[in-house]
Amino acid sequence: MPRGRTRDQDARQRVLDAAFDLVGSEEYRKVTINDIAASANVAKQTIYRWWPSRTAVVLDALVVGSMKATPFGESGDTRADFRAHLRGVIRVFNSPTGALIRELIAESQSDAAIAEEFRRRFWRPRRELSLAHLHRGIDVGHVRPDIEPEMVLDAIYGPLWLRLTIGHLPLRLKDADDILDAIWPGVAAQR
Repeated sequence: MPRGRTRDQDARQRVLDAAFDLVGSEEYRKVTINDIAASANVAKQTIYRWWPSRTAVVLDALVVGSMKATPFGESGDTRADFRAHLRGVIRVFNSPTGALIRELIAESQSDAAIAEEFRRRFWRPRRELSLAHLHRGIDVGHVRPDIEPEMVLDAIYGPLWLRLTIGHLPLRLKDADDILDAIWPGVAAQR
């Protein structure tokens, strides 16, 4: 691999790390491309070479950071893997990252471009990861093959998103068990 390519990837990762750190410690609206560039020790033009906007950088940083914080395990038990993933999501939602996600969702209600970026850059990659694990559960016989996968994911993750955005109840690690206790009997393959 050419040396410039490695430096580009290093710079790209520094930008993502800087954006994630900055929006985790400051209000999202106050973080500028200049702030991210300075923190990552890159030129502003370097950022614009890879991302069209500050929102795009922040969303990609959120994906990378939150994917690290919420990996899907491969324990061989689909329900246990979803439980561990849900617990990771709860931790993220209870962190400063959760506040940023809530803020981006609020902004997306009045800004179609932010809404599209949020769905494309943040929501879709995470959704595809969960969907792949659900399909793997079908393939190994843990999950009923006749379910509607999108509906199942809505049922599993919906309570967390509702509590994040509405705030009517706290998000507790115990909620992962409660959600799966309620939903999994209708999802699990009969043995």
